[in-house]
Formats: sequence, C-alpha cells, structure tokens
Amino acid sequence: MLQNVVYAILALITWSACAYKSRDLIKDWTNRELRLLCLAIAAFASPFVTAAPWLYVRIDSALGYPNIATLITYVAVAVCLASFVALLVSWSSAQSKIRLRHRVIVAYAVATIISMIVLFFLGDVSAAERPIDFDVFYARTPYITNFLLVYFTLFTVSMTGLVRLCWKYAKAVDAPWLRRGLRTVTVGAGFGLGYSVLKTSSLVWGLFGESPLAVASNDIAPMSASVAAAVFSIGFTMPAWGVGISKGREFAADYRAYRQLYPLWRDMARAFPEIVLLAPAPRQTRWSIRTLPRVFRRQVVEVRDGRLALRPHNDAELEHTARDLPLLRHRQVVEIRDGQLALRPHYDSKVAEMGRALGEARGLTADDLEAVVEAAQIAAALHARAAGADQGIAQPLLPHDPAGGDILREAEWLTRVAEAYRNSPVVGAVVAANERTSAAAAA
Repeated sequence: MLQNVVYAILALITWSACAYKSRDLIKDWTNRELRLLCLAIAAFASPFVTAAPWLYVRIDSALGYPNIATLITYVAVAVCLASFVALLVSWSSAQSKIRLRHRVIVAYAVATIISMIVLFFLGDVSAAERPIDFDVFYARTPYITNFLLVYFTLFTVSMTGLVRLCWKYAKAVDAPWLRRGLRTVTVGAGFGLGYSVLKTSSLVWGLFGESPLAVASNDIAPMSASVAAAVFSIGFTMPAWGVGISKGREFAADYRAYRQLYPLWRDMARAFPEIVLLAPAPRQTRWSIRTLPRVFRRQVVEVRDGRLALRPHNDAELEHTARDLPLLRHRQVVEIRDGQLALRPHYDSKVAEMGRALGEARGLTADDLEAVVEAAQIAAALHARAAGADQGIAQPLLPHDPAGGDILREAEWLTRVAEAYRNSPVVGAVVAANERTSAAAAA
C-alpha cells in the first residue's frame, strides 16, 4: 500500500531529524527553545508511525479499542503544532511577552486535547477500523463530528500562525541559514494548510450530504500533510546542518587558496628561511581536513614575513583554530605587507614598468593587471636576491591595495597575486627580460 511506503519514508526522515537535534539537547538541556524543537519534531514524527495502516490495526488490537490509533495520532499532531507555534513565539517575541503567550498556547492546546479525548470516547467508532478514511467514514457520527472539527480548527489556526510568524521573523534575522530555514517552514505550513482546508471542507460538506471532496480528503490531504512534515523537518533543522555546508565551502576555499599560495610561499621560504614560523609538515600529513586551514593560514603569514624570526618558535598560533580567524587574518595583512617592505632593496621600478607594459599588451586591466605587476616585482626581486644583486637602497614602494583596509579582501588579493606568480606568462617574461638586462649591464 502506498501509504505504508510514504509513511515509512517520512518516519525515517522525521525521526532522523529528531535524533540529530537530540544530540544538541543532551549537551544543553536547559535550552528552552531546543526542548520545544525536539518535542515538536518527535511529536510530528510519531503520527507517521501510528498512522501507517499496517501498524494502525495492530495498535487497535493491542489496546483493545477500535480506531484508538486515530486519537493517538491526532493528539500527537496537536502537541507538535502547539510546540512549533510556541517555538516561533520564543524566537519572535519580546522576552516580557513570551511567558504570557506560551501560557495561552498551552491552555488552548490542553483544552483542545482534553476535548478531543472526551469526544472520541463519547462517540461510537466500533463499526469498522478505518486507518485511511476515518474522518470521512465517521464524519456524521455523533460526537466524532465535533471531535474532528475541534482537531481541524487547531490544525488550521496553528498553520496560519506558523505562516505569519515564520514569514515575519525571517525578515528580522541576520543568520542566513536560520532565515532560509524559516522560509522553508513557511512553505511547509502552506502544505499543512492545504491538508486542513481539504479535510475541514470535506467534513462540513458531508454534514449536509455526500461530499464531492471525499477522494481529495482521503488521498490528496494526507499527501499534503506528508509533504508538510518533510519540509518542516528540513526547515527546522536547517540552521544546524546548514552551518556544516558553509564550513565545507570554507574548507574548499581554504584548499584552493593553499594550492594557489604554495609556489609563492615555497620560493619565499627558500630565499628567507628565517621567516618560516613552523617547519613544514611531512607531505603525507599536509592535507588532512582538520589541519589544512591552519597550514594555509601559516603559509600566508610566511610568504613575505621578514620579521617573524624575532618571534619565538612556540608561537601561540599553533593552538589557534577557526574561531581565531579574525585575529589570524589581521596578522596576515600586517605581516605580509611588512615582509614586502623587507624586499624593497631588490625592487626595480623598471620591472614594474615592464610588467605593466606586457600585461597591457595581453589585454589585462584594472586589478588583473595590478596583480600581475605585483607578482612580477616579487619574482624579479627574488631572482635578484638569489643572484646576489642588491641595489643597497630601498626603493619607494606603494603596494596596490584594492581592499581599502578590509582584512578579508586583502587576503583574497594576496591569493590573486600568488596565482599570477604561478601561472601568468607575463611574470616569466619579465623575469627573463630583467635577467638579460642585468647580464648585459654586468658585461
């Protein structure tokens, strides 16, 4: 049966989401919002177990009461919806108003659940077990009609509240993954409204005769609720696992930057061994996911840092992790520019002119041209120093600074220079031409 398969898949998704967030709850049990979220997800996952037709009849048989699984399922959904709304109220309301609004939500939910239980047992649902079409089959049964109306009213009110609160709060938050999660929940609540509207319309219409919406109520409405459940599970957990996606992107960016900076760092380290903060790790240990970000940052620091020799070799950077990124980025900018100043005795203004002319001839403009010019100056200065050619007087140097003092953009700029240093044919041509000129002058 299709419902068994769909409910099994959704049960797996929702209980997996519950288990995922329960790990955080174990670490922070006092977090009220986290408790509400875990309760809501667990309550929403339960109906996909109890409402599955193959288990529905077994629950009835085990408890000795026909269709009792419907009551269990609807009560679980009521608890879930109240928890979701309370959670959104906690997120979007002023602290002074949260307690009062929570009391109103709890009071309404408790009154609804008690009414549902009383009405269910007052009604007669012994005619047949109806795991698929209970609300259609018993729509005209005394007390059960009221039972269903009370439940669908709670469902509709809750979904309307979720749409309003999620949409409103999503506009106010700064965290991108939380904002995306709230908008995803809004979509899920829209599917939830589709479920309750179909069910309520079919129920009310059935009070006056045969409802033409019976098929939609039996087939489409449950699928709409199933989609809502899956979307809810994704949306409410998105702020947690979305951070992992962002970290993965950061790692990929660090890896690319490391590979781009390595040739420049290697040549600088050979020319100035004293600038190396830490001895290079063995090749086979250099690429682990855990250590790569730190290796990359160390590499950037060492590329031009001519003053690190004055620092002790047990520098605290060894203990730094991603949480220290702002400090590390600030150090990078300051020390890289200091290292560049240390190379001034080997700079030649003619190299910059030659690099600019060759770059313009190849159609380079703006920052692309400036990156190639800076890379050519570095490469020529390194070759001049290796050859023992020292002009003895530091040349005036005003490094190109497209970042305007922004630390993060400065690190991106240095990566761009390193890429030009490694791959640009202009850099090689400038170095070769400069060496020929120097050789001719020496002769």
